Amino acid sequence: MLVAPSRVQLAKSHERLVKEIRQSLVATAALAVAGIIGVVLLEFWELPDATTLGLQEILTVIVFATCTLLMYERGERKLALYSLEPADLTMSGEIRALLNRLPGGRAYQQAVEAEQRSFTTGELELLRSRARAYEDFAD
Repeated sequence: MLVAPSRVQLAKSHERLVKEIRQSLVATAALAVAGIIGVVLLEFWELPDATTLGLQEILTVIVFATCTLLMYERGERKLALYSLEPADLTMSGEIRALLNRLPGGRAYQQAVEAEQRSFTTGELELLRSRARAYEDFAD
């Protein structure tokens, strides 16, 4: 059965996601600080200036790339933060078309309208997968 999440459920999942991304941000900041300390410590090694500069650049690029990857991996893939964003008009039209093809879609649409909230991008992905599954099941 297709059940639309309420405004309260969306708010709770948003709070949970923000809490998890904060933890990830703290870990990423710790990695960045460790990288800065590493770059500073390279100054005190008795190496030629060109070698020190090269090692500092390499360490800086590695730390930056790792921090970026961690935040992207955690924020986009695991937490799916963008799934809570309101859907734009084109997405809303596609969602309504998908709901018309699914059993229980009308009730889902009415529940969202009763809450006076917009569809989210996460709902679009959920409904697309359900519509594909329903079409495969119907065939």
